[in-house]
Amino acid sequence: MRHYFKGKKMLKYFIFMLTVFGLNGCISTQNLGLDNNLKLENEKKISTFDSCTNFSYISQSTNNKYDKLFIEYINLDNFCKWNGLQRGYFVDLFKSTIKAKSFRLIERIEHNNSEYNTYLIDEKYYVNIIYKYTVFEDLFIIDYAGIYTTEQIQSFDKSYNNLYLDKPRFSSNYSNSLVRMNFLNSYFTRESEGYEN
Repeated sequence: MRHYFKGKKMLKYFIFMLTVFGLNGCISTQNLGLDNNLKLENEKKISTFDSCTNFSYISQSTNNKYDKLFIEYINLDNFCKWNGLQRGYFVDLFKSTIKAKSFRLIERIEHNNSEYNTYLIDEKYYVNIIYKYTVFEDLFIIDYAGIYTTEQIQSFDKSYNNLYLDKPRFSSNYSNSLVRMNFLNSYFTRESEGYEN
């Protein structure tokens, strides 16, 4: 009889611990950090879903300070992997969606885990694309006006002068997503569970 009560007590403890870990996993929907510093007004967030992603989204923001921004945040599951270069996939999808005849890199500045890129579209219009990354997170920002990009670069390089702010700027209502297009283009996939002989 005494062993029965010990077993029952252990079972209750085990169920309690499973419940705590289960609830913690369900409640913890906060992203790991790449997008935590982005506080934008008039932001419209849309969640994107794939079996390889967690809490990913796209958003569009139009405000007085930065004008228009498009953001895609991807939190890749730790059992999945990219099948190529993330920034390359994003730029190619953007380029094909807007049907650009030409798309040329003008400037790239790298700092820590961030890239600040200026592109010339159709030899007429400029646009900035920011790419920030960690092991499982990727954040892409299309900065149509270039103001947010300039502010970010000047936060670590006070002498930076954006030569392309006063040039004609590209504008669109881009809303495509690597996560949504993954089922067609296989940008990322689940890693194989075991090794084949």
